Amino acid sequence: MSSFVNLVADVAPGRPLIDNNNVFYSIVGGALLLLLLLILFLRRGRRPPRDADGGLVEKLVEYPPAGPGPSRLFLHGQPVRVRLVVMAPMGKRSLPSDGAVEPALERVVRGLGNIVRQDRPRVRAWPAQLSQHGFAPTFFRLTHRPEPAGKPSPWLLAAGPVRADGQQFLLGLALFADVPTADNNLILDATQWSEWFRVGPRA
Repeated sequence: MSSFVNLVADVAPGRPLIDNNNVFYSIVGGALLLLLLLILFLRRGRRPPRDADGGLVEKLVEYPPAGPGPSRLFLHGQPVRVRLVVMAPMGKRSLPSDGAVEPALERVVRGLGNIVRQDRPRVRAWPAQLSQHGFAPTFFRLTHRPEPAGKPSPWLLAAGPVRADGQQFLLGLALFADVPTADNNLILDATQWSEWFRVGPRA
């Protein structure tokens, strides 16, 4: 009986369960901190993954047609209009420092700079690419044609490394042809651009 009375006295109102208030507040504060860290961890786990390529996607269906001009670009004899130019440095190199794309493209294919000035395509600068061989597949994947894959399309894509005055960079072109074709993707090396492309008068 005396033990029961002593126990009741120990927990009677007016006497704190924890005599040291500092210990009590430390325990409560630690519990709240752990709860906050748990909430932050769970919210971070639900965050959607960052899309590194989201800002590089091009939808060609949204592109306006090129206006008329006195010259045309020919891809193996087929007349095409330039609607998109993508340039990217290779590794730690930088893009040509001319301040405009036309001078650099003029040194890739004679007359290409003037064609770009005439056709007024969209020009995009991509981040540095770690893989020279991976640039073309990435450009093809992120440049969307209106037509389903495998179907004939007037849109042609050409991509690969280029060299201008000793500087190397990566180039991707989206071209609109007069006649649809099923052969839509072309990968070129630095020596083939002037072999595949030429500039001539508009027919």
